[in-house]
Amino acid sequence: MTRTLEDRGAGVDGLSAAELSDLTGATVLDCLGKQPGPPELAGDLAHALALPDAVRADLWRALEPNLGVINTERTAGLVQAFCDRHGIDPRGLTPVIGACRFLFQRGAERNTPPPRLEDDLRRLLVAKGGEAAAIDAVVAAILACYEEAAPKLRLKAIYEALTDHGRVITDVKWRVDNVSHANTGESINVPVTLLTLRYREGDQSGQMTVQVLPDELKKLLHACQEALR
Repeated sequence: MTRTLEDRGAGVDGLSAAELSDLTGATVLDCLGKQPGPPELAGDLAHALALPDAVRADLWRALEPNLGVINTERTAGLVQAFCDRHGIDPRGLTPVIGACRFLFQRGAERNTPPPRLEDDLRRLLVAKGGEAAAIDAVVAAILACYEEAAPKLRLKAIYEALTDHGRVITDVKWRVDNVSHANTGESINVPVTLLTLRYREGDQSGQMTVQVLPDELKKLLHACQEALR
């Protein structure tokens, strides 16, 4: 491989995944950082070529519950129910689910844009000798599912990376109250913002509420504006 690259006068970083696939004879994927996929990946994905059109059109219903960290008895039951509803053998669908789950998670982690994942899917299916029309149909169905799943998986990957080091804010709620009196008997008459921050810490979630006076709220707004520049 090194001699071939030198002959072409290009470095690995300057080659596309398609060019690397041609040079190495392996199926190199963008969603894996221009690395070859597992040996069984193309074969597992190719099962989608034999799925009926109705199953491919409804594929998201089978994929969505299987995108967690681990599979459970519930997810297995949902797959079986999906197969029963469509009258197909689960052995023809489960490899497709596994392949999509792998590709979606790796693609989301690397923030792979849909066009690049589409190229990956086509390389994998062409490697198994799929016909052009069938490949087009499978790629369209799987890509629609990826576009649905990627933002959620990307956010999940970010949260998991951050929660290893402390609390991560997952939602913000607020309300403005007017405090008119205190038990000191004095008249206060000042607006107070109640800011509730929901967070994750490891596998746990929680929330905390703080009271913010107008001057501090302005400082918080300024800090947020500066951070978002």
